[in-house]
Amino acid sequence: MSDAELIEEYLNGSQEAFTEFYARHKDSLYTFLKNRQPETADDLFQETFLKFIGAIWQQQVQSPRAYLFRIALNLIRKSYSSSQPVIIDFNEELLPNPVTEESPLSEEELQSGLQILAREKPRFYDVLHLHIFSRFTFDRISEVTGENRNTIASRYRYALKYLRDILNSKFDYTKEVSHE
Repeated sequence: MSDAELIEEYLNGSQEAFTEFYARHKDSLYTFLKNRQPETADDLFQETFLKFIGAIWQQQVQSPRAYLFRIALNLIRKSYSSSQPVIIDFNEELLPNPVTEESPLSEEELQSGLQILAREKPRFYDVLHLHIFSRFTFDRISEVTGENRNTIASRYRYALKYLRDILNSKFDYTKEVSHE
């Protein structure tokens, strides 16, 4: 069943349908929240689903997954604090091309680079995370954020460039990193 069909079944009284929807999206949503707001991820996770449930009873939602992430993103933006660190759980297979023994980049270095990106350029990080880790298309990210698809594509390119610059600096924080 599609997400929209599961939500329709839930609204018609099937708790199992919502359980299935929840099971499909809980991990990627929680990872997204944990990376951005590690201290409050649990609360934001619960609040996201509560707001989502309230919303689907009040209005028809065409793209439930996108709407769920839009709620989460709005909650993050509402409570965002740049002083909080970002934590990425590498126990899950998140990257399309995992780090190999031949790769000069370690998981710790990548994690540090992503933490810097999330702290310094949160909008770039959001797009990068939603596209790579949550496997959203640019169109879907545009739907979630309410921003133009071309803006999303540009932010993704800038996020990759910014992350590459960070990683190329080899974490020598005395060097100036160009982030144009």
